[in-house]
Amino acid sequence: MGFNHYLCLLLCAAALTVSEVFGKDESNEVHWWTRQSLPLLLDTHTQPLKTPLFSGREEDDDKSVRKDTLCGIECQSSLPPMDQNEQERILGYETMHENGTRTHTDISLQGFNKTSAGTPAHSPARTRRKRQVYGTDGRFVISDSHFITNYPFSTAVRLSTGCSGVLISQKHVLTAAHCIHDGRDYLESARKLRVGVLDGDLVSGTRGGKGRRRRGRKEGEEDAADGRSTGDRQRRGRSGKLKGLRRTRRSASEPKEQSVLRWTRVKQTRIPQGWIQTKTSTSSVSPDYDYALLELKRPLKQKFMELGVAPSPAPLARIHFSGYDADKSLLDGRGNEKVVYRFCSVANQSDDLMYQHCDAQPGATGAGVYVRLRQEVGEEGRKGKWQRRVIGVFSGHRRVEGKGGEQRVFNVAVRITPPKYAQICHWIHGDPNLCKEV
Repeated sequence: MGFNHYLCLLLCAAALTVSEVFGKDESNEVHWWTRQSLPLLLDTHTQPLKTPLFSGREEDDDKSVRKDTLCGIECQSSLPPMDQNEQERILGYETMHENGTRTHTDISLQGFNKTSAGTPAHSPARTRRKRQVYGTDGRFVISDSHFITNYPFSTAVRLSTGCSGVLISQKHVLTAAHCIHDGRDYLESARKLRVGVLDGDLVSGTRGGKGRRRRGRKEGEEDAADGRSTGDRQRRGRSGKLKGLRRTRRSASEPKEQSVLRWTRVKQTRIPQGWIQTKTSTSSVSPDYDYALLELKRPLKQKFMELGVAPSPAPLARIHFSGYDADKSLLDGRGNEKVVYRFCSVANQSDDLMYQHCDAQPGATGAGVYVRLRQEVGEEGRKGKWQRRVIGVFSGHRRVEGKGGEQRVFNVAVRITPPKYAQICHWIHGDPNLCKEV
């Protein structure tokens, strides 16, 4: 075994050990996924819109942070509470079909609750200035095909616009709204939007690219990069040492197998009105609604990650997400694909946003942010199974206004609140009876 390979295994084992320690802290703070009632969201009126011009402006990846500044915790505390009419306006949505036609739909909410969906966790950590990677890079490059084609890493998808997303049903991908729409119009790159999914097809670098199907794990046996694996036996070789999660590439002497993206067209996209800027809208709420749902033309035969709402008022101890960071994975989608995984604690949170210092680079935006908690069980003393659920969408690197106008820099994620969950659930199922609680 080469020195680089041995060092890689040691790093992997260390990462999983650290993750276990953090996992215990996390489970002590929040034990269960709790049942929560949802407001009932109903469509009231749909009208056609003009064909988009696809003139939206792409984000400049060379800029360290976006020019606009978010209203932080202290700033938001001074804002008046949102009434039902405004919430209904914001949760109205726009649908764009594959042929470019689009509509706007107004909605009504029944059972709307004015109380907040969350509370600030604690004061933000000190400002860190380095662009999107804070100090030592804590990301893990998942290049081993045995991992990236199995749950949970297989739920991370790539958009043809250069962003990431997460599979939340066999036909639906959750991503950031700014990956396809700049707030005023759709991006040119969203005209023929496609989604790339890593499956079991591999290309061998020593056999002229001939593909083969790799057998996956049985359903329910999850790869757990967050340190709580039930399948350690499948991740260990004869030496008993962990392998799979790597910060470095394979050694040159090892056989090279390149995972291939399977691309599928998008049938339609949906964006909340809260993201779309108009002359009468309040632009300050737009970052809180930086999410979109993509419906695929064909269902995918693989496990997806369920949507959830983070329990409140308990603070989030640790979040996870995987995506296609541009500095770690190729952009052409023709092979040597890598999924980049990371986890970190949440520095602060508002009703709609999570402020954190998870290391991330362009390309990771739109990734599904998830937590891992136990399912609620009816019998007292009986432990429920651990389950991952997507509770947010990674939005990117932002300046946040703090107390006295002071600005801090964070990587920000949009929280899935009960009203947002009701909206996304409605987009997926179209049946209010299936979206009464989470």
